Amino acid sequence: MDKLNHDLFEHSFTNKMTFTDSFEKMKCFRVMDNEGNIVTPGYDTQMKDEEMLKIYDSMVTMNEADNVYNAAQRQSRISFYMTQLGEEASGIGSAAALKDHDLLFPQYREAGAFLWRGFSIQQMAHQLTGNQYDLGKGK
Repeated sequence: MDKLNHDLFEHSFTNKMTFTDSFEKMKCFRVMDNEGNIVTPGYDTQMKDEEMLKIYDSMVTMNEADNVYNAAQRQSRISFYMTQLGEEASGIGSAAALKDHDLLFPQYREAGAFLWRGFSIQQMAHQLTGNQYDLGKGK
């Protein structure tokens, strides 16, 4: 076995490929069970019904917008779009946990964070098409 020594690391090399299938699986952290009961002490939240409904509405709206915008991208009507299918809760939930004055820098697959902050579906359409109504004026 050859060794590579470097100031930052030491790494060994081999010419034998082995596959390991017996390892302990990483456990998934959860706060709530399948029935919606808090199962992790200290994570009980006092969210208002209105906020929970806004989160749910934002996730459903983002999912529907993803369908439309992804189809438009596939039809070459817009040049670029990445869905957040299955990731709606992470983007919107993270944005919902922040204060209104906190800075937010969403990237690919995080359009739901924009939606949470009040960026409308229409504004998204303007931005995706790069037209004169886009806040960046199509730049």
